[in-house]
Amino acid sequence: MVGYFSLYVSSDEKYAGGLLIINENGIPVSFKYTEPFKPSEIQKIIYGDNLKNYLAYEILRSEELFNPYDVDLVFTDDQELINYVDTDKILVYIVELSYNKGFEVKEKEGVIPLRDNKSLKFYASKVIDSNALKKIKFYVDKYNIFEPFKRLKEALIYICTMNES
Repeated sequence: MVGYFSLYVSSDEKYAGGLLIINENGIPVSFKYTEPFKPSEIQKIIYGDNLKNYLAYEILRSEELFNPYDVDLVFTDDQELINYVDTDKILVYIVELSYNKGFEVKEKEGVIPLRDNKSLKFYASKVIDSNALKKIKFYVDKYNIFEPFKRLKEALIYICTMNES
């Protein structure tokens, strides 16, 4: 299983984080999220540019999010997070390239060819060993690896708007 993690910030500065865990076929097995949080002015001042990273750290270091699921890889759509979140999981920022660059891996980053003459570019929080690389390649071959982010973002938007009433 693999996790998808994203933070959403609404136009009125509400933050919500979510972790979607999916199985080998892309089917959700768990979805956990934070209640929307609007930082106070003093929190904005104290945390400054690190507010988003702090929130991600608080969410991802919580082991109960992952239990009882066997998740080694957590994909994210925010490159900053891989440098600021300390977790035993491998956090992997993934982005789609509109061209096929070929297969290439160097320690914490790499490129994997996709269908339709595109490529997956990734940056990881830790060195990608052969087992982690096999898992990434497995998910790339099995389903659209970017699509769960769409579901996750829609869910976080819903959560933020649901609490406005």
